[in-house]
Amino acid sequence: MWAQLMQAMQSKLFPNGLGADTVFSAASVARAVNLNATDPGVTNFGVYSLGDIVPSNSPNYNPAPSGFVTSYTQFLDWIDLGGDSNPNLQSQLNIALDGDGGATPGLNAVQAGYNTVYSAAAAQYVLQKQAAATVGDTIAPFKSWVLTNYPQYAAAKNQLDGAQSKVDQLSNQLYGPGYQQVQLARQITGINGGAQDPTTQNAYNMQVTSATYVPPGSTAAVIGAAAAVSTSTTAQGVSSFVPLYSLDTAYAATYAEWQKASAAGTIGETFHFDSHSSDYDYKESGWNASAQASWHSFFWSASASSSSSAQTVSVDDSSSDFSVDVSFVGVKAFSITPGTWYQNGSLLSTYKDKLKPGAPDFFSDNGALARRASQIVLGFEPTITVKLSASDYSRLKSSWQTQESLSVGVGPFSFSGSGGADSSKDNIHYDDATSSIKIGPIQSTMPVLLGVVSSKV
Repeated sequence: MWAQLMQAMQSKLFPNGLGADTVFSAASVARAVNLNATDPGVTNFGVYSLGDIVPSNSPNYNPAPSGFVTSYTQFLDWIDLGGDSNPNLQSQLNIALDGDGGATPGLNAVQAGYNTVYSAAAAQYVLQKQAAATVGDTIAPFKSWVLTNYPQYAAAKNQLDGAQSKVDQLSNQLYGPGYQQVQLARQITGINGGAQDPTTQNAYNMQVTSATYVPPGSTAAVIGAAAAVSTSTTAQGVSSFVPLYSLDTAYAATYAEWQKASAAGTIGETFHFDSHSSDYDYKESGWNASAQASWHSFFWSASASSSSSAQTVSVDDSSSDFSVDVSFVGVKAFSITPGTWYQNGSLLSTYKDKLKPGAPDFFSDNGALARRASQIVLGFEPTITVKLSASDYSRLKSSWQTQESLSVGVGPFSFSGSGGADSSKDNIHYDDATSSIKIGPIQSTMPVLLGVVSSKV
């Protein structure tokens, strides 16, 4: 039954297919995501939690233990640039940076001299510009004025360019071609002014408000490895900064439309399957034979105190009376993208086959960078209608009504004991005359995550 629901959802949301190197993972648990909070930090944390994942090798949504940024930064450290191991190069680079202690200055001194000349030129330019303004005249822009009116600037700039070129040349020899590009990537993903700086806002991160934020380095970096123990302690509502991810700009307008539709009682999409629905091949979702789904039973019940006690409630899905309709006020796929710290994955494509010996598994089906979440499928205010044979209906109803506190589930949706909560059993309505069970509409201010589309890296 999971496969049929997955097929119904995919065929409506992606009628033209998913595209090459793209896979769809349906949620085994539909969890609410807060993307509309009054506190933008809470909303940002919702975006971050959806974007910074590496979906596991499975048609059902199951994130890897490490985040995408963590694995990406580890990849940068394993790049083999093929540098020269000649120890003389290091001493030459030191001289190029700090000078030889004599007549030849290094880059650091040349940079300081250039800064002095530039400041003096800029001050002189301001004075001339002010003088010209007092008599109604104007002068040329600084970039052209300085070349003709302050020749010391051109000399200082040429000296700086030469010193920088020398350092670049020696760095590329010592560390290998691409050193500067990789070093820049390390900086903009790092904890000092980069994407993983937890204390300071910059162009590569965003502010979040959450007690569950885990700082860089506190989780395992490779799929399958045990997560390291976090030493972080945060209080509820504490703000921090996490790597920047962006949600599709269409989401805000779509959410507003969903709210209007909810007020009007309008249904947007319905996913239907019954005993006549065809079998589903996971290859249609982009998965190969090695991918294994681990769905729980489609109908289940569990002790309210322990989800591990969940038991299957069997029904005859081959019966002509059987059908399931899952309707939403709105459902849509939205793109989710990393910030500029990712550089469009240019380093991954350049260096994925140029890693040092002993590098972790990054790019196999179970690798730490096997795929990147590129779209999220969100649904708003679901309604589930299940029609059964009379005997199945009676057994399912009896099972679900045994204890008020019992948790029950239909596919990815779960409902607990009564009490008026959005996901409570108060939403379940039984119709003995038609042997049908209707759940919902489940009213909420938050959409639920129904699946993730990921692109193979």
